[in-house]
Amino acid sequence: MSESKMKDNFLTRFIGEKLVPFSAAFAQNKYVKSISQGSMGLMAVIMIGAIFNLLNSIPIDAWKSFLTVTGIGGFCTAVYNASMNYIGLFMAFSVSYVTAVNFRHKDLAFSNSLLGVLSYLILLPTVVNDSGDTLINLNYLGSRGIFLAFIVAILVTVIHTSIVDRKITIKMPAGVPEGVAGSFTALIPGAVIVIVMGIIRGLFALTPYGSVLDAVYSILQIPLARITGSLPGFIILVLLAQVLWFFGIHGSYTVLGVLYPIWFTYIADNTAALAAGQPIPHLWNVSMYDFACNGGAGCTLGLVLVMLLFARSKRYKTFAKLVVPPGIFNINEPVIYGMPLMMNFTFIIPFITVPILSLVLAWVCIRTGLMPAPAGIIGFNAMPIFIYGILQGSWKIGVYQIVATLMSMAIWYPFFKAADNQALQEEQNGSREDNQA
Repeated sequence: MSESKMKDNFLTRFIGEKLVPFSAAFAQNKYVKSISQGSMGLMAVIMIGAIFNLLNSIPIDAWKSFLTVTGIGGFCTAVYNASMNYIGLFMAFSVSYVTAVNFRHKDLAFSNSLLGVLSYLILLPTVVNDSGDTLINLNYLGSRGIFLAFIVAILVTVIHTSIVDRKITIKMPAGVPEGVAGSFTALIPGAVIVIVMGIIRGLFALTPYGSVLDAVYSILQIPLARITGSLPGFIILVLLAQVLWFFGIHGSYTVLGVLYPIWFTYIADNTAALAAGQPIPHLWNVSMYDFACNGGAGCTLGLVLVMLLFARSKRYKTFAKLVVPPGIFNINEPVIYGMPLMMNFTFIIPFITVPILSLVLAWVCIRTGLMPAPAGIIGFNAMPIFIYGILQGSWKIGVYQIVATLMSMAIWYPFFKAADNQALQEEQNGSREDNQA
């Protein structure tokens, strides 16, 4: 065996035996899974806020005058504020609920959510104004508090379920309505959780941070954002996702489980800047990842369009008709698993390199002023190209997506033609054998 083949086999074994199991286990970890599912559970709230903010930010004077005269603009602002300014609070509820379910305590999910919100509010710093009113800074209820919400939800669930599993609860007699009995079941765990949160609040008040939220924000949220806030960092993440996809693991879910919590914290600042006509403050957001997946992971819209336009074999002509419609909406599992691209070394080069090139092209276009930075609104990744760009802030972003798709088609073409020629040859050989028979 040649040295190069030995190296290839070693790399293949390492990825298959070490990297893939680790990534799969990480994605299925109940804590990571709970945070990811809890975050995604708020997609409707976030999209509603983003849509109303976009309606309010269309840069047409006649439209803005209409919004002002009718009062619709004020209503759109109110919807946006209600959606985004309390996202940390919503997150505490959602992640607490999902975590209880993942801990196999669906019966405790609702009460666990309430305890999660209660604990989150206990840990928030407050101030007393000159009138004696106790106030909470809205920034602490919004994106700044998302990481604290994750931690609180996990901690509350662990305490809650541990106490219930040990049957340290108040049992009501038979016949008591389930809702009433559930409330009494939560009394002892709730009291323990509140005491723990009170102790944590008191301890952090003695530190230079002053509060748990400020400590979490400074220690975790800011450094994580910096790690993923650069072109090299994003390239590594995209590369990891594509390698996992190649070996049959849903690479996007694995990577996005880590990134979504960070990206959620950007939405309020970015959409506010978009509405004000200001530059987007957080460039490395969900849209930059979507650009690397322009038309689906691996930028496979380029592949399916090439297949539709240039396939000569019956196999790929038929297959193209099946995968183009979902491909338009960035759904590419059919082509990855059905063609397949997974474990198919014929296509490994474009499958891994095209997303990186698409990301770099987007970065160059933004840096050179050819298009503005995208807003990074989560939830639009199923929108067709060009429409997605408009929703993220500019028709120029949509034009970039078209150019990136044409680039991906050019790169995918020679690799597809090699596979198509092979399929055509096999079909022709099969036809000759049938005729001879």
